[in-house]
Amino acid sequence: MFPWNFFNMNRKSKDFFDRMDEDSFQDMLEKWMKQAFPSILEEQNQKKEKETTSKALNETVFETHEYIYIRIPVQDKEIISNIKIYYSLNKCMIKGVQDNDQPYTIILPSTVKKKGAQAIYRDLVLEIKIPKYSDWQFSEIDVDTEEQN
Repeated sequence: MFPWNFFNMNRKSKDFFDRMDEDSFQDMLEKWMKQAFPSILEEQNQKKEKETTSKALNETVFETHEYIYIRIPVQDKEIISNIKIYYSLNKCMIKGVQDNDQPYTIILPSTVKKKGAQAIYRDLVLEIKIPKYSDWQFSEIDVDTEEQN
């Protein structure tokens, strides 16, 4: 797994790492990094915590032959009056559901049409229905076979 001879390590070092599995090696590496660079790792952990706390809509995305459905449980009805929903060919952005100004982005499983989407709030669930785009237009590319002299 590791090229021990390349690093000119002795037998004792090799045996130490051979007994280690990937998880314990990762733990040891993180421990060394925390000791060497404590402030950088702390900043990275804070960024990760912000990302995980800000992405907590618990949405369900599924598709049928003709539509993509996004269902988001929303307990507070006041949020519904403040949200704005936008979408592009492969993303749906929902603004106003989080505390910050950043829109919540959902990657769609396939491309969608520009028009025809609907959003309905019923039984404490916001359901977004977007029609799929299934008309793929292909263009052929000719291959040039001329030889250069």
